[in-house]
Amino acid sequence: MASKAKTVLLLKAKDSEITPDPENPPDPYIEKLKECGISASIIPTLEFTFINDGILQHFLSRPDDFDGLMFTSPRTVRAVHRVCFFQDIDISKWAEKKNFAVGEATSKIAGVDNFPKPLLLPCGQKNRAAITTFLTENDFQVTSVMCYRTECNPKMKECFENLIISQGIPNIIVFFSPSGVKLTCEIIKAFSETPQCIAVGPTTEQAILEANLNLCKVSENQIQVVYLKL
Repeated sequence: MASKAKTVLLLKAKDSEITPDPENPPDPYIEKLKECGISASIIPTLEFTFINDGILQHFLSRPDDFDGLMFTSPRTVRAVHRVCFFQDIDISKWAEKKNFAVGEATSKIAGVDNFPKPLLLPCGQKNRAAITTFLTENDFQVTSVMCYRTECNPKMKECFENLIISQGIPNIIVFFSPSGVKLTCEIIKAFSETPQCIAVGPTTEQAILEANLNLCKVSENQIQVVYLKL
């Protein structure tokens, strides 16, 4: 008798904010696992809502007042793109400036002597304070605009119940963040069977261990997930 194919559940934020078709976005991990013959589902742990479009529009319409943009996440890129698109703002002047993305920003900006004008910083509420503090402590002027809000998925338990009814308990659960562990650990512990857990990154690994869930593997980054031998 052939063994039953493994099922995988991904607990991560949805990528609909940064995909071309927000109505029906193909999640890249679901697609890649499908190519490998693995059945996978996704339950979003977080929801994102764009806010303060008018404030962001005000500053984006004044590129001459700034020396550049600093993007703190893919969603800040999406926020700028959608405001420029819907308000018909010419982005070309911004393209001529010194623009950064967090990850590369701390190393690149350290080599710049000064910016006479402020940097425009679109951000979410979670990373606003830390990045603004870092820049101001290093003598950079910053104008920050909170352009999206992050909230926990209020239907998390309902999503799990529907998944189990339709597909059964997943064999493997992949956690992409510590927040996903905190939001779901009690739900998972109530399962009649304990799924194996994969962590993306060391902080998520630590969260799984602290929650006493069944950690089986650790992925160094998000891309590596699809290459693990599930």
